[in-house]
Amino acid sequence: MIEEYTYGCFKADGREFLGDLKIKNNKAHYWQDLKDWKLTVKHINDLLMENPDVFVIGTGAGGLLRVDESIQEHLRSWKINSSKRPVYHIVKNIEAIKIINSAIESKKQVCAVLAGSC
Repeated sequence: MIEEYTYGCFKADGREFLGDLKIKNNKAHYWQDLKDWKLTVKHINDLLMENPDVFVIGTGAGGLLRVDESIQEHLRSWKINSSKRPVYHIVKNIEAIKIINSAIESKKQVCAVLAGSC
């Protein structure tokens, strides 16, 4: 669960994370691969391989993380013939945190990336 968020800082699972955050199987981890505020398919593939129920991209406080059409197409086509296709959201961090926390409370498997300073 993400308990708190301020620009560039998350408090999750009782720990403080400065910068960007990755949620993998409902657990928070530092995320340090983001360059130039641009998300790539490489950034999300390992999370999708976990077969989450819910996948969230937090685009930052101001929504400045660039998520281009290739990412959205990749998400739409992920496991297209499978019943285990994640629901995905691309939203600013405040909304992303609400979605993540609600899904975890509902016992859903969540993976996410959140840009801390965009």
